[in-house]
Amino acid sequence: MGCGEFLVKYVLFFANLAFALAGLALLGLGLAVHLQFADIETVLSETSFRVAPVACMIVGGIAFIIAFFGCCGAIRESNCMLVTYAIFMLVLMALKLTLGVMVFVNLDGVVAAIPNWMNKTFQQDQDTFHVIENRFSCCGPTGPGSYLSLTLPDTCCSTTPCTVINAYAGCTEVLQALFNNYGVAIGSVAIVIAAIELVAVIFALCLANHARNKMRRSRY
Repeated sequence: MGCGEFLVKYVLFFANLAFALAGLALLGLGLAVHLQFADIETVLSETSFRVAPVACMIVGGIAFIIAFFGCCGAIRESNCMLVTYAIFMLVLMALKLTLGVMVFVNLDGVVAAIPNWMNKTFQQDQDTFHVIENRFSCCGPTGPGSYLSLTLPDTCCSTTPCTVINAYAGCTEVLQALFNNYGVAIGSVAIVIAAIELVAVIFALCLANHARNKMRRSRY
């Protein structure tokens, strides 16, 4: 094996090792977002943003599996495994780009709709809203003033008695910040990984071509 082929082989191996870890990170990020907002799924039932964490977990899990086989293909220099890996990686790249674009396209609309969700839930279902307050350490849609009272529910504060002095910030502000942070994180990670994977596909096809030529030469 020449120096070039040796370099391509081990760059591809370590790149896929990194992709496997990145796939686990994407899976973990999706799981973290899903668990973070699990308590308010009824509030988010009208938006496609709920799909993003689940899609993130699925894509991350698939990425881990494909990257694992990419490592095996690189070490064994198997033409079949490398070409199959490259094809699946291209499909995975398309899924990640779709996920990232979907998040960024819908993020502003989702964040803008949060005040309506908070106000609607606050007016129609106080029990659910108290769960939101307790889960995200917030108080009322816009703050303690939302209750129009000096006495607030215990979910609005970390200590009792709960008053406007020691109350949390409004839930709308807190959730908008969380959605922005998680949305940007998911979208950015998906797009960056997809861009880097394009390089891995090129390396895989180069190594597959080398393996095929090596096999042909061995027949003569």
